[in-house]
Amino acid sequence: MTITALDTRTEIETPENVTLVFDLAGPGARMGAYLVDVLIRAVAVSAGTLITLFAFPLLGVSFPLGMMLIGLFLLEWGYGALFEGLWRGRTPGKQVFRLRVVKDVGSPISFYDAALRNLLRAADFLPIGYGVGLICMTATRRLQRIGDLVAGTIVVRGDQHLFERSTAAFDRLDPIPPGECSKSFDVSERTLDVIEQLIWRRDALPQRRVEEIAGFLAEPIARQLGYSLDVESGTGRNVYFLRRVLRTFSTIDESERR
Repeated sequence: MTITALDTRTEIETPENVTLVFDLAGPGARMGAYLVDVLIRAVAVSAGTLITLFAFPLLGVSFPLGMMLIGLFLLEWGYGALFEGLWRGRTPGKQVFRLRVVKDVGSPISFYDAALRNLLRAADFLPIGYGVGLICMTATRRLQRIGDLVAGTIVVRGDQHLFERSTAAFDRLDPIPPGECSKSFDVSERTLDVIEQLIWRRDALPQRRVEEIAGFLAEPIARQLGYSLDVESGTGRNVYFLRRVLRTFSTIDESERR
């Protein structure tokens, strides 16, 4: 009898007709990340309990107890949603294990997606020790628990990208000046993520294929911006233009955007 190994790779075709390949995170890595987050929450609960008891010694037992219960509720339900929603799909535990939550179409998750998948964590925990969640993961092609299925998310292995959406990573590139664009257009976060994936993987693809994919992305973006690609020269002009797009629109400080 031949045993087929579990395939943890999944392909996602974006609206730009670019196929992205992700390595899905298995139960072991996800459980390790969860335990790290549990440890962090336990430390936060212990510290909060001591602060509450020392800060309100004259208000009786019920007031500190009520404060602690509210804090426990917010920490349990808000920890994952807050970190994943504001930190590009990562919690401290996921960062340690290099995991990341993304939409099942390959785009970054929103705060709503993060809140929804964490709200349903209680259903995955049933009856004990994430029993339902583990069964659901093994029964789905993309290793999704109930919260992932409802929110439309997957957990992938996300190694550090070459570019971190900061102008510091593009110091040698000039941003696209507004004067070179005849139209007003803001490149979406989803499109930027697709460009970033291409730049990140370009060394693993034939140069001709990279330029072909870059052309599919660069031409419609240039039309939306009213930018002439003829300004760029050389066989790598599309990749160079996309890197300038990242330099222009991928700034942390929103005041630096066009």
